[in-house]
Amino acid sequence: MKVLKGGLLATVAAGALVAALTSSVSAQEAVNPDQGVAQRTAEGYEPVGATVGSFRLLPKLEVVEEFNDNIFKEENDETDDMITKVQPTLNLRSDWNNHALNLGAGADFGFYADSNDDDYEDYNAKVDGRFDASQALTFNGLGSFEHLHEDRGGDDVDADAADPVEYDRLKAEFGGKFKPNRISLGATGRVTDLDYDDNSTLAGGTTNNDDRDRQVLEGELRAGYEIQTGYEAFVRGIFNDRDYDSDVDDNGFDRDSDGYKAQAGIAIDLDQLIRADLGVGWMEQDYTDPSLRDADGYSADATVRWNLTELTTVRGTFARAINETTTDDASAIVATSYGLGVDHEFLRNLVATADANYQNSDYEGISREDDLMSFRLGLDYKLNRNFFAGVSYKFEDRDSNVTDQSYDNNIFAIKLGAQF
Repeated sequence: MKVLKGGLLATVAAGALVAALTSSVSAQEAVNPDQGVAQRTAEGYEPVGATVGSFRLLPKLEVVEEFNDNIFKEENDETDDMITKVQPTLNLRSDWNNHALNLGAGADFGFYADSNDDDYEDYNAKVDGRFDASQALTFNGLGSFEHLHEDRGGDDVDADAADPVEYDRLKAEFGGKFKPNRISLGATGRVTDLDYDDNSTLAGGTTNNDDRDRQVLEGELRAGYEIQTGYEAFVRGIFNDRDYDSDVDDNGFDRDSDGYKAQAGIAIDLDQLIRADLGVGWMEQDYTDPSLRDADGYSADATVRWNLTELTTVRGTFARAINETTTDDASAIVATSYGLGVDHEFLRNLVATADANYQNSDYEGISREDDLMSFRLGLDYKLNRNFFAGVSYKFEDRDSNVTDQSYDNNIFAIKLGAQF
């Protein structure tokens, strides 16, 4: 029955998309180049929402039909499946001249046609805001709760898992920025709490995931100087403390650690052309347990958005970070990633995207090293301000020097959506 429903949804979605494309207008209108192509919404296609006092209520619903030819990311004996995803969201945004307050809630329900044990129910709620104390001084805050899952086949999910690993993530953040002239000063504090549920195994037992529970505290300081309009030199430091609930994990390791990342760089803000943030420096993570290897190395973060023309945006990213892992005998993953993307507006309501990404994951303390490459093509179409559709294809390939950790998969998806 689920397969029939999935096939019917895919057929209806494909028909709606083709019909929409054939009836699309071809005239281009003047656009605001102070945005990337994929970020902006053409006049007449933006959701109106409902007025609630001085707020705007914006509901949205997406239904995605996805085919994945390797749902467990296996090197051999791949398993394919159709997945129906239902994704409702509700946002309440302030409509004030000064300050801002936004509330949101959403969910992602996944239903597998064959592998029912992998069905999931994710949901979230968040609030964020900004307080404008003066033209030069602003404060911002954020709080969020998410109930999420890790699919079977994930890096930190045991191979004998019988169902996805569910976990809760709680975040809070508060910061401020002061820019009275060419000089800017900023400070931000963050706390993240992760709570993992146990999951059943194929043998009928239970995997203990409590030793993955942890709290992460971060503090960030940033100072900048505007060299000239659109160019700001800056220095920033990010300090962290990663504290696990368990004194030792199931393998006898104390995974508590603390570290920092220090960078210098330049921020470019040429409104109608380029926005970029480029920083390089050094990073370290020191572990309490002497049997876990400390991690360090150069640090770099870069994001670039270049409006090549009014209809084409080029995006680039580069990042190098020290990430957590609970892989046996490994202390951390030093991840180096690159990304390149292009968005092009064929029509006011028809946008194509193409992305290529590469990540190298070097496991500290063991010899494992993974290379992950992915490519994605997408086409998004807005029928009017209330209804939209899209199609996408993604290819992912991981090459690992560890047996049974390499894989590739293809994901095809069709989506239908409504917003008001």
